[in-house]
Amino acid sequence: MRKTLEQPRPDTTSHTVRSRVAIAKHPLHPMLVVYPIALLSLVFPADILTLWLGQPFWAQTAYWMNVVGLAFGVLAGVVGTADMFLIKVVRRHVSAWNHFIVAVMVLAMAGLGVWLRAPDPVAAVWPWGLLQSGMLMLLVMSAGWLGGTLSFRHGIGVYGEGNPHVHASDEQPPAE
Repeated sequence: MRKTLEQPRPDTTSHTVRSRVAIAKHPLHPMLVVYPIALLSLVFPADILTLWLGQPFWAQTAYWMNVVGLAFGVLAGVVGTADMFLIKVVRRHVSAWNHFIVAVMVLAMAGLGVWLRAPDPVAAVWPWGLLQSGMLMLLVMSAGWLGGTLSFRHGIGVYGEGNPHVHASDEQPPAE
């Protein structure tokens, strides 16, 4: 009876590598990244709406989404970096380094957006703000894709259930 109540797991799932930065086994990085992903990916549509509708509200909204997205991105980045350097097997994954590099590029592009928009959010939209937010959206999508690959394909930074012998040791080679 108990077996039927368990969450279904696909046969293709690899071993899991438990996150070291967690609360009651719940990994913090996946919980935090949803905020910068949502906020920073919406800066571009807000810029488009600014140009299309001609309303300064959308430029102000884009500015504040950029600011708050950058702040949450830095927080998520600190937690993700801690996980990466605390778990030896993660550092062996090329996907982890790719995710790390693209995520740093996201933070740099978000920082550029804050710097660019701070003096006058409306005037900053065309052309440089639109270019910045478009690049930011592509980088956010790339970082999200790579992070999803780490979690869903390689089982890295997850809840940490599964074979206790696998995630008890960091010496396991990555499953590429």
